[in-house]
Amino acid sequence: MVNNNAIVSIIDKITKKNGRPCKKTLQKIVFLIEAKKVDLGCDFGIHFYGPYSADLDFAVRELCDENILKIDYTPMDHLISVVDSSASNEYSNEIVDEVIASFGQESPTELELIATSLYVYLQTKSRCNISAGVKKLKGDKYPDSRISAAIVKLENNGYLSI
Repeated sequence: MVNNNAIVSIIDKITKKNGRPCKKTLQKIVFLIEAKKVDLGCDFGIHFYGPYSADLDFAVRELCDENILKIDYTPMDHLISVVDSSASNEYSNEIVDEVIASFGQESPTELELIATSLYVYLQTKSRCNISAGVKKLKGDKYPDSRISAAIVKLENNGYLSI
């Protein structure tokens, strides 16, 4: 079961630091949080834009129906915001804050690459297979230099065992 309180708080924290997240950004940030062993109740599989949780998507839609969250549809994004951030219960977790600080400013496309790279690593348990796995999933969307940079970012944030 998705921790709705945590999801609302995460959206609020991202918004305060970096502006309203789009659906893709939220999916990737929550994936990165879950990968740090913070259970938010979201199961992830691989999707067209990288790791994706239907549980999270459903929770966001439910929270919109309850007028807790709002989605503004733009030609490029679906921007999510908390309707009344003063009414939300603060979900406090140091790892959540660290992930938002480290990755919250990344573009949705960059988060797609970072999260996909981590997904490949978690599936294969091998750093050596990340680049080939990303290329298999994403084709030529990302050059080797960007994949390498994503791997370094994951290493620097403690996601990859050396």
